[in-house]
Amino acid sequence: MNSRIVRWAVLIIGVVLFVRLAGNVLRLVNAGGRVADEEKKLKAAQALTQQLKGQLAQVQTPEYMEREAREKLGYGKPGEVVLVMPPQDQITNNKLQITNQDQQNWVKWRKLYLGF
Repeated sequence: MNSRIVRWAVLIIGVVLFVRLAGNVLRLVNAGGRVADEEKKLKAAQALTQQLKGQLAQVQTPEYMEREAREKLGYGKPGEVVLVMPPQDQITNNKLQITNQDQQNWVKWRKLYLGF
């Protein structure tokens, strides 16, 4: 009888240890998958960082600054004449839309502020 109790106790302890060990193994397997996912995210972030560093280096060059000043601010080199074109929606069939040129100034103001 005594050996029977010992056998059951050993069996129960063995089952408990097996269940605990299996749970730990599953947790380690899942952790490995999370590590792989985080490594992929890290590589993507590093690639984005490299891309942004390249853009920063490009933006800090004198050629880029000159091009931006010419395009966005209308600057030109000494001796150049800067021509500012009207927006594309104001150009129709290669002619500028000229509006309200034949009206008197007070009529233009009335239309602007009063709407009629």
